[in-house]
Amino acid sequence: MINKISIRCSLFSFLLIAFFQLSCAGKNNTDISEETNLIVKKIEKINVLMGSAVGYGGNRPEQYDNFEELKKTASQEELLQLTKHSNAVVRCYSFWALGNYKNFDLFSLVKDHINDDAPVKTQFGCIISTEKVGDFFINLVNPENENSEIRQLTKKEFSKLETILINQENSLYALNNAIESATPTKALYPKLRALVIKKHNQSALVTLSKYKNPNDIELILTNREKELDDDGESGYFYTYKAIQNFPDPHFFPFLEKRLYETLDNDHFSNEWLEMYAAIAAYKDAKALELLKIPFTKVQHQNIKEYHIKFVYEGILVNPSPLYDDLLWKIWQEEHIITLEGFTYLLQLNSGKTLEFSKKELMPNYQIKNTKSTARFTQGIFTENLEETMLNFLLINDKPFTYKILKEKIATAYVNDFEIYCAKVLELGDKSFAESLFKRLKNEGNPHVYLQIVETLISFKDKAINERILEVRKQNKNMNVDWGSYSLNAILEKNNIK
Repeated sequence: MINKISIRCSLFSFLLIAFFQLSCAGKNNTDISEETNLIVKKIEKINVLMGSAVGYGGNRPEQYDNFEELKKTASQEELLQLTKHSNAVVRCYSFWALGNYKNFDLFSLVKDHINDDAPVKTQFGCIISTEKVGDFFINLVNPENENSEIRQLTKKEFSKLETILINQENSLYALNNAIESATPTKALYPKLRALVIKKHNQSALVTLSKYKNPNDIELILTNREKELDDDGESGYFYTYKAIQNFPDPHFFPFLEKRLYETLDNDHFSNEWLEMYAAIAAYKDAKALELLKIPFTKVQHQNIKEYHIKFVYEGILVNPSPLYDDLLWKIWQEEHIITLEGFTYLLQLNSGKTLEFSKKELMPNYQIKNTKSTARFTQGIFTENLEETMLNFLLINDKPFTYKILKEKIATAYVNDFEIYCAKVLELGDKSFAESLFKRLKNEGNPHVYLQIVETLISFKDKAINERILEVRKQNKNMNVDWGSYSLNAILEKNNIK
């Protein structure tokens, strides 16, 4: 009798639960319209979060059309509900769409998804990757990222979000970003130290080092990244970063040992940059001695260039007058110079920089010892080092710069040619015409000959225009494939027949 009653009760309970489940399911279905559900299913089927242009051709994918449909069709309430959808791509697109609503509380929604660590496959342009849903939400509304498509959090809101990330258990990549940008405070210190000890969090180690607390020396010295192929020498990237913030004498023997371990390697490691930057952070004679070691003691010459390059970059991270001569040496003997290094050395000695720049752009030039000061303004600087050097030379030695330009027009490869030809176009001086025609006569690369033609046309000289047509008859390369069609368009646009 008892068994029968139990069975009946169990059956009744089962039916009751099933009824409520079906009722809830029915409610969810009615909350999302059939039209919206159809779009959601399309998004689920492709199951990749895509931008408006993907692949090398920058084509608009079908998935982005689905997203646009979702934005047009789904209501704000539907989108909010879809941020809880079981599919990660649907959640991301729904949040993205909500970013278009002016009065919607994005902050609270992002905060609610701090523990949403489901992976989502993404494709923006040619880049295919995977990130966590919570990270996508945060990146989308980060005020540091320029995104005119959606409303972003205020800096105050984002700062508050980063505080929550640090204090709330989560596995997002954004946690590391929050730690790295955190201002060291007394209250934050124990949290950071706990993250290092308990979670082996490398970003926390770097921020912890900013406190320069002697109690953390051993923690930094014994730190090594886990889950790396153990070659006995790697895994110290964040250790080196920490030492840069806290260049205590206790770390110097460690750095010296690590440096000597690299000298016989037949491969390079990007960790070396941080190692050399850590050494440079000491800014003393011993550090200078270590920074000079790769010039003479690296066993494999093909690896030496990487050492020197990293020494150079490490010094620029932690510059000091002690290292200035080494920077000049690296430029002169190793031909390593960057825009950052050029700017630094220009401030030190403009006359010497002028001489070195001449040598850089014309290798057979003999550097002169000079105590003169070269002129420069902020207007010389662009994002390109060679263009910046050209601008610098132009205001100090125009004839020499013209000589460089004519030589580069004749010899520069396609990737560099654009810079020099663009400078000729900017100058608008017909004296470059002969150099341009000499290159045009046999040039086979459309990217080069089209730019030459446009530059020649810019001189607005009838004789030059007629000569372009004559050269085209002689150079068969100018009459084939897409280059020929583009050339026709240029000539037609300028009424050159």
